[in-house]
Amino acid sequence: MKICFHGTADEISLVAGRPLLVLLTAHDLPHMRVFELYHPRIQAHPHREHYRLCARLAETTDEGRTA
Repeated sequence: MKICFHGTADEISLVAGRPLLVLLTAHDLPHMRVFELYHPRIQAHPHREHYRLCARLAETTDEGRTA
């Protein structure tokens, strides 16, 4: 799955610095899904201090890893 995050440099660095992301599902809370981040690309907006991080996510069940 491909996903993009938009934000400031500080916000993007928080996401890009994590090898695993935990996302909550809307319909069956408190169920969580864990994804690994692959091939991240960061693009800067030419006129503002906004950035876009695009990456591929793959769901993982590796419970032994820590983020």
